[in-house]
Amino acid sequence: MTLFAIFLDAIALGGYFFQLINGGPTIYLLGLFLQAIITIGLLIMTISFKGPHYANPWTYGWYTATFRYGIIVMSLAINAVVVFLYGLNYFGINHLIFSGFYPK
Repeated sequence: MTLFAIFLDAIALGGYFFQLINGGPTIYLLGLFLQAIITIGLLIMTISFKGPHYANPWTYGWYTATFRYGIIVMSLAINAVVVFLYGLNYFGINHLIFSGFYPK
């Protein structure tokens, strides 16, 4: 599952660069949908992860996520923020994610 999460991140990164080069309202909407689908997939992966979620608390003094689960959770968090930024860009509220590339 961890490698699949990294693969989904690579697809999301490719989609971002595609939007950056070929900007436009339709491309931005397709990118928003792609990012939302990837985020929903990562949410499902986070919920259905069967491996250990937390490492031994005696090691660090508090509960920390295991490396594999941490990659999935951080991937979900970053992609959720990017979906929010894509939405802000598409609806014209803030063009932070594609600064200088306004919808035409």
